[in-house]
Amino acid sequence: MSKAFVSASVTSLVLLCFCCFGAVGIRSLDPQQAEHQPVANTRRPFALVEPVESHTKLSVSQEGLEALRSIAGPVVPVVVIGPYRSGKSFLLNQLLGVGCTEGFGVGHTRSTQTKGVWVWGEPQKLLLADKTLPEFGGQEASIVYLDTEGFESTGKADAYDDRIFALSTLISAVLVYNLPETVRESDIQKLSFAVELAEGFYADVQGGGGSSPVEPGNMLWLIQRDFLEGKTVQDMVSEALLPVANPFEDQDIAQVNKIRQSLRLVARNSTAFGLHQPHMERTKLCELGDDQLDRQYIQQRSNLRELVQQLAKPKRVNGKVMTGPALAELVSQMVTALNARDIPTAGSILEHFNKELVYRVRDSYIVQLESLALPVSDAALAAHHETASAAARKQFQAEKFGNDLTTGLGSLQDMLQASLDKEFLGRQTANTLESNKRCEKAETDCEDSLEKEQLVRLPSTGRFEDRFSHCQAAFDLVCIGPAHTGQSERLQKAWKREHTRFKHDYNDKLYNGLVLLLLVDILMFRFVIKFSILESLGWIVFLFLQVYPKLYLNGGSMYEAHWWIILVRVWEILVYNPVLDLEKWWQILTPVALLAYVAWKLWVKCIRPRWRRRQDKRLMLPTKQGDSDSRDLSV
Repeated sequence: MSKAFVSASVTSLVLLCFCCFGAVGIRSLDPQQAEHQPVANTRRPFALVEPVESHTKLSVSQEGLEALRSIAGPVVPVVVIGPYRSGKSFLLNQLLGVGCTEGFGVGHTRSTQTKGVWVWGEPQKLLLADKTLPEFGGQEASIVYLDTEGFESTGKADAYDDRIFALSTLISAVLVYNLPETVRESDIQKLSFAVELAEGFYADVQGGGGSSPVEPGNMLWLIQRDFLEGKTVQDMVSEALLPVANPFEDQDIAQVNKIRQSLRLVARNSTAFGLHQPHMERTKLCELGDDQLDRQYIQQRSNLRELVQQLAKPKRVNGKVMTGPALAELVSQMVTALNARDIPTAGSILEHFNKELVYRVRDSYIVQLESLALPVSDAALAAHHETASAAARKQFQAEKFGNDLTTGLGSLQDMLQASLDKEFLGRQTANTLESNKRCEKAETDCEDSLEKEQLVRLPSTGRFEDRFSHCQAAFDLVCIGPAHTGQSERLQKAWKREHTRFKHDYNDKLYNGLVLLLLVDILMFRFVIKFSILESLGWIVFLFLQVYPKLYLNGGSMYEAHWWIILVRVWEILVYNPVLDLEKWWQILTPVALLAYVAWKLWVKCIRPRWRRRQDKRLMLPTKQGDSDSRDLSV
């Protein structure tokens, strides 16, 4: 496999992981401890990520995730990477102060001992120099040490090494690059993902365009077996990271120089530290105590512990401090992302994770779009859509991974817009349905109201028109949205139909009512109140109404006559006016009128005659008394 192909695959994989930060995000950065199963005996290493059987992809270990979830408060992941058989596990045991039997497994064969990624279950407490984490109620964080499987060992695919390396780089707050003897050019080439990383995440930051969602960590170059002459380890690393002159524009040299430049962006700093060989017999290191190890090594080990403490800062993603549960979630997400393709290309990875962003932005757009209660007018919905779409596009631009020249980003933007338009179309359909539902109900209510007016006993054109005016106002208030125009036209047609019918029935009702009233008049003034003049008048009008309509033989109508129009106007004034609506009161006024009539009859037939007789008796008493006195005087 060519060096360029390996470099491209490493670049793609690490880009994939960083997309987890920018596009997928961390589900919870709450400082409160998440619910988890208790972990027994935390003072031991736990498998966090293990290789699958084919040794090409990764799988997460629930035991290791539970160990991370059990850590409350901010965490500082310190990850050691490097070639296999370079002493990474022994180094971690030395930093933890534990033996080989208790700590990370140490092997002395040519096969690698550590498989995947392991985490030490008992974190070290870190006292921060200042109160930078007030939300966690103190200045204490937890340093979590992680051991990784060495790369470049036999029997593994290059893609597997790339996944381990990418995962380790991205979850670490302090990345310890453990190298034997010196910094080789191949060691720098292993960091070729830094070029894409710098262009994707930190190019805008360097130009003053804002902050990256991923806070750069610290990188510690740990050089063991330091046999340098006249140079410090820092000098050696600094020189190795300086650009190399390239007068002939060699592509390989240009690529390495680009990696060197990118490393300045992806890490806060590159600190170098030299560590002497602890003992000449490296295969017996686990059997030796501190009193048997090299004194200079003992001192350097102590200094290394202090240096790690100084470099350790709580891990931050999207501006939030990571807790143990958040770190566990991040590891789980990144493993899923790293396993997405066998050897994914940079473009496909960016498309994959930006596609996740498209879905999240679409969901945010839907929430904002649905915040406007339906139904509404088409113009209001369109304006709300434009506002929500602008917010969605702004969110996509702010959270997207890669710059505007990233492969496939334009198609994803088109995909986002198409998705928003589709959701808007669905919302328009829902708005139309809701508008139809309300408008149909309002229109039906209006028709029912007009139907009821057709059945009233005392019809009135003024009342009929007022009912429709009130109904029209209620319709306009309730009926909103795209169905308003169509339903309003339907209501107007219903009004014309019902009004024509009402006018026709209205005159017939008045005519029949007038005939009935004349019959009542005739019967009343003949049998109840004998008044021959009014009875005769009733007969005359009754006969007139029976004969007069039949005189219109040429298609005319009595209802068009002037006297009938005047009669209708008088009726309208009496039946429906601003003071009284007889349709509401006739049921009350009729019994009152009957009671008044009965009372009048009692007065006329019974009460008034008795009252008059009493008055007559009182007037006659003084006359009789005067006649008696006259007879007495004559005698």
